[in-house]
Amino acid sequence: MFSKKIIGERLKSLVFASKGLWILVLKEDSFKYQLLGCLLAILAGFYFEINKAEWLAQLGIMALVLGLEGLNTAIEELADFVQPHQDKAIAKVKDLAAGAVLIAGLFALVIALVIYIPYLVALF
Repeated sequence: MFSKKIIGERLKSLVFASKGLWILVLKEDSFKYQLLGCLLAILAGFYFEINKAEWLAQLGIMALVLGLEGLNTAIEELADFVQPHQDKAIAKVKDLAAGAVLIAGLFALVIALVIYIPYLVALF
């Protein structure tokens, strides 16, 4: 069904993707902070026993934010390689990529508020 060549290529792709993930986790401070936020949200989800729909919303927005942060980091790295000196066009590209992360982050905050405010109100 699947040839050894195809399986080998997929495994190589997985290794390269894992390498990229480890670079993000070990070297990118903004990714670390976002990962910490995700961990706290996951712990809150278990503590408040959020429902399946809330889990899906929470995990989906986490994946979006972390994925966009990875893309933003890749864009910044590539831009710095292509143009190591200050350049208005490169700065605009970097700002646009960072803006995409910000949009997702703001939506993550809204989703967290929608999910957790009722649980927090019920505590008091």
